[in-house]
Amino acid sequence: MAGITASSPEEARQQVSAQIRDAIKEATPHAVYPDDEFEGRSVRVAGWDPEETQSNEALLQRSTARLAARGWQVFPEATDSEDRSALLFKDGLANGRLYAANQSLTFVGDLEA
Repeated sequence: MAGITASSPEEARQQVSAQIRDAIKEATPHAVYPDDEFEGRSVRVAGWDPEETQSNEALLQRSTARLAARGWQVFPEATDSEDRSALLFKDGLANGRLYAANQSLTFVGDLEA
């Protein structure tokens, strides 16, 4: 599994952001993105389907398939609602989770120290 390879935390955050945005775009090509949020080693990336035509499950499946193709390990989580989520792992990332709720996708994760 290819990891996050960067010479600085800022570069690593940008790599994670770019890969997550690519996955969101795969799920919903006309995605709308707010600004990414970076604090310390934490990364938050979000995007939503402006047409609201896809289910949360479809959004999560399409985006995680894209991440898996790029070397991420994906573990869908059981939920008791229409929301969906998956744990995400990649070398260089301490933890990560992608949530699908209300026709939007939100990634939160922390880079390894």
